[in-house]
Amino acid sequence: MKTPSKVRQEGGAAAVEFAIIAPLLFTLIFGMLQYGLAFFQVQNLRAAVREGARVAAVRGTPADVKAAIAAASTGSLSGTASDWAYSQSVICADATSGSPVTVTLTSLPTAVQGSFNISVPFLPQITLTPKISGSFRCE
Repeated sequence: MKTPSKVRQEGGAAAVEFAIIAPLLFTLIFGMLQYGLAFFQVQNLRAAVREGARVAAVRGTPADVKAAIAAASTGSLSGTASDWAYSQSVICADATSGSPVTVTLTSLPTAVQGSFNISVPFLPQITLTPKISGSFRCE
């Protein structure tokens, strides 16, 4: 009976193949996770601003609009802190019915801005700069 020569043994081939493909696999997985978290934050803030625009459209005060945005942001923005701001295109109390009111986030807290920085191993950092606004018609 012949014994196999050492040249033909493939004992570590799977480990070597995994070592070659692992960096690409991890880059893809971590990239998808980072982008998913950033996309969730953008969608969360857009929904919150849309709620603020709805309150503004039914002739809410600026304090009501800010409170509605903070409440709908699921903890990303606080209602009392001055570390975030918004702008409102039309004051519905002064406008005619049907005029569009747009609410836009103009500044965000540092922690929220940090969630838009996508840091993936082996790739340069990517920073998302979304426009976060919502629009309704005055009632």
